[in-house]
Amino acid sequence: MDPEDFNFPYTHVDLTEQVNRIPNSYGLIRAMGLFDNEGTISTIVEIRIENGVLRVLPAKDRGAPGTPAQREAGNTIFVEVPHFPDLDLISPQDIQNLMIIVGRSKRPATLDDEMVKRLANIRNNHDITLEYMRMGALKGLIKDGNGQTIYNLYEVFNQTPQEVDFLLGTDGTDVIAKCDQVFQKVSENLRGETMSGVEVLVDNTFFNRLIQHPKVEKYWTTNQAGIQAIAQMERQNLGGQWGRVFDFQNLRFREYYGSAPVRNVNNEVVNERFIATNEGHAFPTGTRDTFKTWFAPANDVRFVNTVGQDIYISPDILKHGAGIELKSESNPLAICKRPEVLIKVKSSN
Repeated sequence: MDPEDFNFPYTHVDLTEQVNRIPNSYGLIRAMGLFDNEGTISTIVEIRIENGVLRVLPAKDRGAPGTPAQREAGNTIFVEVPHFPDLDLISPQDIQNLMIIVGRSKRPATLDDEMVKRLANIRNNHDITLEYMRMGALKGLIKDGNGQTIYNLYEVFNQTPQEVDFLLGTDGTDVIAKCDQVFQKVSENLRGETMSGVEVLVDNTFFNRLIQHPKVEKYWTTNQAGIQAIAQMERQNLGGQWGRVFDFQNLRFREYYGSAPVRNVNNEVVNERFIATNEGHAFPTGTRDTFKTWFAPANDVRFVNTVGQDIYISPDILKHGAGIELKSESNPLAICKRPEVLIKVKSSN
């Protein structure tokens, strides 16, 4: 049987449109809306760095010429968008002899049924990849599923990583001062950017040690409202995560227990937690242009110089009716343009 004799009802355009209509249901960072999305026609992104100069303008007589604007010499950084391809195969064995329950009756499975499942799986695989990349952007270190570094943002933007050790294992630690230190580091490094607040994504161990620290408990248990806040810790359902949320000293601490299967240095597939034990990552929220996700076009002549989409799928009908190969790809670049505002927090004891 020649592949052309098989009347496959989907084209690469149909499948690409269908998979992109499936909602992205994975990931806390996606649900927070921290990163703006933008399609690009190029596989190279140009980032122009121009730190705005803010100053108090002098008063002048009406009609007098305005004060000339001060400009700083800019710097341009070119970053290549990474490429994440994947292959899937629908074979006759995936459909043959299978029954589908519809309402109260059964019917034989069809190619359409299997295609719906595969598109959902494909969407999930690329979505968790994007969430993993965005978490990497909040750490300043973007890696792929093999543990290889794609970009160290501190090296790309010539910045030095910063961290604050909360020392939550020590009863006498001034936790309020530690929180203020984080807030000040973030706000001072905005360099003309604005923010609505500072959030800290932490693992559950750090979160527990924070809310149970004597200085924190003492602060909140001085009044009845504080006692109730600790006893009934708020949980928010965002991106499939029922993480606890704790507002303390101008910081919002958010528990994140997300994980994904990746390969380690021994080429073994392990379930890697997005945030290591006793650690967290602080960043500004409500910024105008600090966090961005670009989507580049597919590595396909049919999509050259077109605006990039989230995911692309291209089918290939195998000879002799052996099956349908589905090649999917996503080409996202999630990045923090100001890695100096990213502060790692930890508790070393």
